[in-house]
Amino acid sequence: MGGPPMHNTERDARIARAVYDLAHRPADFDPLELLHDLTSQAVELLPVRSASITVLDNDRISYITASDEMTRELTEDQVELNEGPCLDSARTRKALVPTELDERWPNFAPRAHAAGITAIAAVSLRLPQMLLGALNLLMTQPPYMGTSDMELAQTLADTTGSTLAHRHELADKNILLAQLRTALDSRVTIEQAKGMLAGRFDIDMDEAFTRLRHHARSQRRKLSDLAAQIARGNVPSEFYSVR
Repeated sequence: MGGPPMHNTERDARIARAVYDLAHRPADFDPLELLHDLTSQAVELLPVRSASITVLDNDRISYITASDEMTRELTEDQVELNEGPCLDSARTRKALVPTELDERWPNFAPRAHAAGITAIAAVSLRLPQMLLGALNLLMTQPPYMGTSDMELAQTLADTTGSTLAHRHELADKNILLAQLRTALDSRVTIEQAKGMLAGRFDIDMDEAFTRLRHHARSQRRKLSDLAAQIARGNVPSEFYSVR
């Protein structure tokens, strides 16, 4: 005889939808959009304040994307200071269980605490036989992520890695890193577009990015292409109908 019946919860359904969304992408999908979706799904499903992606490129650590502006700044701070738990995790190529910020990072920890962040965890973002980088998870207070939360974070990251690998002939690292370098370049254009939308519609940068991504998805356009159009001053008329 089998065990007792299993009851699916709303969270189970949300996890299933998240994995499906990360795994099923059009053939010409934008890697930057996929990685941002990974940070968004992590924030939605895990007990974390925010999330970011860092990538290892020839042992150099680069920030790729984050779930919000505050986290973008904190991740860039670590790269700039050459100090922080996200960098330590990337360099050791190991997952980082939730770790409270302390004197190990004397320059970074005060900046994180000022933003309300008290602990950070990380799981590997990997392709078959290859480490690409990390999904970094920022927390504000205990109770911090437990074992099952870390396993879910790794599942989300692994699903994303599999999607990237499938897109790039089962992970030609050089091709993928070239694509991600292009994503790094397009980040500047995206920041310009966010700034233009924020100023024109008197909204903050997070809301500007939300509108930018929503429009790109609804029109089935690449985020980088739409951002370049807006950065040139050509804001689609549909943006004016959202107030």
